[in-house]
Amino acid sequence: MRPAAMALSALMVLVLDSAAAYAAAPLFPTPLHITRQVHDPISGTTSVLDEYGIGNRLISIRAERTSIADYEKAELIEIDRKAGTYSITRFDAVAKVAQITGSPGVATKAAQKPAAPQSIGMKATRTGRNAEFFEANIDGGDVKQRVEVAIDRNTLVSREALEVLLGAAYPGVRRPEHDAILSAARSARPRGVMSQSESNEPSFAIPVEQTVRYELEGQQLEFRTSVVRLGTETPPADLVTIPADARLVVSRYVAVMQELERFEHPGSPVSNDH
Repeated sequence: MRPAAMALSALMVLVLDSAAAYAAAPLFPTPLHITRQVHDPISGTTSVLDEYGIGNRLISIRAERTSIADYEKAELIEIDRKAGTYSITRFDAVAKVAQITGSPGVATKAAQKPAAPQSIGMKATRTGRNAEFFEANIDGGDVKQRVEVAIDRNTLVSREALEVLLGAAYPGVRRPEHDAILSAARSARPRGVMSQSESNEPSFAIPVEQTVRYELEGQQLEFRTSVVRLGTETPPADLVTIPADARLVVSRYVAVMQELERFEHPGSPVSNDH
């Protein structure tokens, strides 16, 4: 083999090895525990959500329910300890339902790309944490959106990890407010093109408070979440383990797809393979 060919071959091996190492990089190389208060404007209630990022999994625990999103296996496990049931759903089924259900702004005209969020200074969040606040407006045609996000740069994650935490990564639906929050959360660094390896570095701050307001025909709907604690704990084993006597059931995502199949093809047999 000629020297030039040998050099090219060695370079290709190096590139492939680097790409494989990047692909194998975990979303959460260090355990991350986030406790949130989530306000639901529909029911008017506020609940507590514990999220645990470990490796390539995001585990969400709310009361008696546990959801385990495995981004390596591309599947979602949901455990209902009160009902004694569990389900396993492929990401493609979750993505189909997410596209159908959308968000308050998806039901009308497509929202435009938001303007760059503007800093409105440092102040205290609702939970008393000092953070820098940003705001951005999104014109969605019939629906107007206003995004306000508070950033505390003491805890950094990769862009990919933050997209998972925001619900912007597949199988979720990427929305304009996600772009605004990602822009505000990005740490200051020299301008230039971000390389592939840099995109997986911990250079994005975790939003500690975010509010998205939707306005339609004078009516407002406000979704709000606040981080009350950040830590590195792992979840309790009994909350992430499927109980021995739990029954495997059809997931809510598959149930939605089955109903759609019945509506579109009445009289045809419905598949459980989702």
